[in-house]
Amino acid sequence: MMRLTPRVRNFFREEAWDFPEHERPVVAGSPATPEHVLTLRIAYALVAILVGLTGGLGNALVMVNITELKTGLALSSVQAAWLPTAYAMTNISANLLLIKFRQQYGLRVFTLVALGLYALLSITYLLTADHWLTLAIRAASGFVAAALTPLSLFYVMQALPGRWRVRGLILGLGISQCAFPLATVISPWLSISSHWQSIFLFEASLAFFSFAAVGTFRLPPAERERVFEPLDFLTFLLLGGSLALIAAVLGLGRLEGWFEAPWIIWFLSLALPMIITALILENGRTAPLLNLRWLGSGDIVRFAFAILMARVLLAEQNVATKFLIALGGSDEHLRALSIVTFVSAVAGVIVSAITVNVEKLVMPMMLAVTAIAAATLADSSATSLEHLPWFYLSQAVISFAALFFLGPALVLGITSALQKGGRELLSFIVLFGAINSIGALTGQALFGSYIDGIANVTRDWIVAHQNALRLAAVLAFLTAAYLAVLLAMRIHHKLVEIRREKQVFTSGAAPFDRVGPTKPQTGMPWHPPTLSFQARVVLSAIAATGAILLLVAVWPQER
Repeated sequence: MMRLTPRVRNFFREEAWDFPEHERPVVAGSPATPEHVLTLRIAYALVAILVGLTGGLGNALVMVNITELKTGLALSSVQAAWLPTAYAMTNISANLLLIKFRQQYGLRVFTLVALGLYALLSITYLLTADHWLTLAIRAASGFVAAALTPLSLFYVMQALPGRWRVRGLILGLGISQCAFPLATVISPWLSISSHWQSIFLFEASLAFFSFAAVGTFRLPPAERERVFEPLDFLTFLLLGGSLALIAAVLGLGRLEGWFEAPWIIWFLSLALPMIITALILENGRTAPLLNLRWLGSGDIVRFAFAILMARVLLAEQNVATKFLIALGGSDEHLRALSIVTFVSAVAGVIVSAITVNVEKLVMPMMLAVTAIAAATLADSSATSLEHLPWFYLSQAVISFAALFFLGPALVLGITSALQKGGRELLSFIVLFGAINSIGALTGQALFGSYIDGIANVTRDWIVAHQNALRLAAVLAFLTAAYLAVLLAMRIHHKLVEIRREKQVFTSGAAPFDRVGPTKPQTGMPWHPPTLSFQARVVLSAIAATGAILLLVAVWPQER
């Protein structure tokens, strides 16, 4: 059996460090949050952007270029649709296990193993064009990529001072959410239509870059504790498996025929009893993987429904892009639209982070959904390319509002969870990830099927897309009204609390820092340990490999 040398063990192992109380993480598996010098903060910020985009761009590029991949790999429409669906099936349930893996085995091992596997899986695509093997690798990549979004968030938190760490939550989530609009911008630079390998070369290059960056700029050590129990794996198989089956139905149901493909009935027939069994199992455990009583409380159920509806609505952007094509939009028009949506998405993340107020979170969510509803209704009135300037404006509003919405939604859920404890935080993270994935798949399935149904009757794709946009606008207005009701309920509860208690803060440290002054640091400051010469050589070689793959991916190919 091969044994690791002491230097290799030190590279993967997290050093022991006794941090002051205010710098220690809220839950095990998350890094400590000491203050850093400016140069190290900048490095952490750059690594956060790189890792966040690495986790999101791979699947986004597949979805944006699904037609080109279908041609390059000689796939049918159904076979091509399985590529992003297989990714979603594993990605949607990965957090059920990955969170506890990080807590028990440490953040350092977690990050390097995840990035190493992601890099190897990405480059494996280049070795085969077999559909089934590609599908299996795509599913494995979905599981591993789920580790990169929280990793990006951890790096963002290190890049910001203590008084801005609530804003860091929004920025960390926003980086990965900007991956899809960015994919539409950079796709023309990838020669996918003639060489399908370019997309996988680009994905692999980002993974190699991220591995080198994470290996060089070490996160502060995280606290570890023994959390895995044998029943956790049974819950994962039941609950994760059922979510994967539902994702498959939502991703392929439209193409296969909702009432024609027999496997859809089988998948749904299996998913329901698996979910029920998992819930019964978790409810009877003393230390469950998920806190079902808290997840089933009224506030969390109402919050989850609002997030689900918002994610369904965001599928409007795919409808709008196809609507532009139906109106006769050219590649130049689509390229301009992609730049507009990307810039607006980045602006939405930044403005959301700057303006966030932990005392007022539902109001900006309601305003964002209302803006989406108004812009979608405006889109539906377009009849020709003469409306193109207004179309760009409405899509910019939707892209901005979509990313502006997610920040307050994330902070609202995390603050509610931390008021209860660390286990509730883990439950919320799993819930938030699952709702985002299921909501996105549901939106695509709903609007896609609606367009197909109207097009089959009217034989007019423009009318079909107009009606789908009107449906999205109606759902958005209903969601905004629903959020207004939630806002009224929160105001009522707040008034009741004010009458009942004159003091807002109780004695003891709050589990979640509001936006306020940074706490003074005590003791010796933590610094990332210096890398050995061998480690620097290896990481430099890995980064050079990523640079070579990137150059090959974007190098002009003969048509």
